[in-house]
Amino acid sequence: MVRNLLLAGALFFSGCSFALTFENKQQDKNTSIPEVANRIAMQYHQMGWFSGNLLITKDGEKVFLSSYGFQDIENQIKNSAKTRFNLGSIVKDFTKVLILQQIQAGKLTLNDKLVTFDLGFMQDNIDEITIEHLLNHRAGFADIFVAEYRENPLAFDTLDKKLKLLINRPLLFEPGTDRKYSNYGYVVLGVILEKVTGKPFEVLLQDDIFNRIGMSSTTFRPLALHQHQSKRYAYQYDSVLRHVGVTEHPSPDGGIESTVEDVQRFYHALFYTNKLLENTDSLNRRLFGMDGSQWGAYGGGLGVSAAVDIDLLNGYEIVVLANTDHLVAEYISGRVLSFLTQGEYEAIRQLEKNFAFEYYQKYGKQGFAKHFQQAYSDSGYTRFIGRTINELGMELIKTESWAEAFDMFEYLVSLFPEAPQVYDSLAFAYLSQGDKKMAKSTFSQSLAINADFESDYVSDNYGHSTTSH
Repeated sequence: MVRNLLLAGALFFSGCSFALTFENKQQDKNTSIPEVANRIAMQYHQMGWFSGNLLITKDGEKVFLSSYGFQDIENQIKNSAKTRFNLGSIVKDFTKVLILQQIQAGKLTLNDKLVTFDLGFMQDNIDEITIEHLLNHRAGFADIFVAEYRENPLAFDTLDKKLKLLINRPLLFEPGTDRKYSNYGYVVLGVILEKVTGKPFEVLLQDDIFNRIGMSSTTFRPLALHQHQSKRYAYQYDSVLRHVGVTEHPSPDGGIESTVEDVQRFYHALFYTNKLLENTDSLNRRLFGMDGSQWGAYGGGLGVSAAVDIDLLNGYEIVVLANTDHLVAEYISGRVLSFLTQGEYEAIRQLEKNFAFEYYQKYGKQGFAKHFQQAYSDSGYTRFIGRTINELGMELIKTESWAEAFDMFEYLVSLFPEAPQVYDSLAFAYLSQGDKKMAKSTFSQSLAINADFESDYVSDNYGHSTTSH
């Protein structure tokens, strides 16, 4: 669906060439793990993209640990092994462990129905949703990033407030018939945990996970005054890092501040001991894929990127945590894993939106409109071009680069004139500039294509009436 592809994900060297190429990766087969891992991380760091830590262990023993960039750029405090980073969606594995602990204790089952917890849901087919559906993103819930949430994420500072966001919205599909990643489903799991145990989610994390396995450097919430707490920075279209601070409250779908060593401690305890769950239990093994070859967990958001890749066949664990964004930790961990398992890894290149902005700067509006789509493909980029252009345009709005932003959204309209989402983005640009009349007029083109369309950015549809959910 174009609707999802156009949306951006959560969000030094300015002279990078358009198609970054590096030496033949086959040569790395005879190179040491620390040397290759450092080379990969450094290439992302030299683009200005990666600031963070990389840890590799084998059978629980440290193979490589290194830090890159700064936990606090303004005060020139470098990252160190003790730096704490946000884990983003990796917290979902912690939430899953807490649910499975309650199942082990006989207080829950995978087949328990959501309706039995009396949380206020009234949608069609809601009585079919089970705990297992929620764990596996098969409940039918949309994601939490509706316009109301996007407008002010920090307003949603409790689980109850987040729960109410979608409590009356129709399901996207009949439970169990499809799969759609939903942060909201894990918010629901957190509410269930609190109801079953009578304890706040944060206390459950501390008592049943952090304290149990000695995660002494980990907390649920960021601690601004902590000596090793990292600040968060967005990697912008011009390859400069911009301080963004904390933009969302932690919850069972995303959060936790931790170090690479504490994160490795969690996964090692989970996969190789009985400290968190009964390791031999078939249910636990199935839900965490313990009998497979690999396990991966990833998190991201504005100023946040976290990745864990585990090679279950050979005992390697890779943890990358960053206080920068756009999946940089995942790109690094994936390439390290590829080297460990295959002896080579995919070529490293600049981020799509940065590539697009450099091309636009070099060739101007007309050259960009005429040739960028082909150049994008020729340079090896496969990500949906609409999402890349939309993301670039939204970042240009934040820096009030109005001419450049409108060039991007007008180009987007030229690429997808029948998609209501492109007029929504263009309308948002007008609104951000202060032209409410033009914003409303532009959004009317979205409604002309789809009368039931709802803005992804403005909850009142720029003054047009909205469909009640």
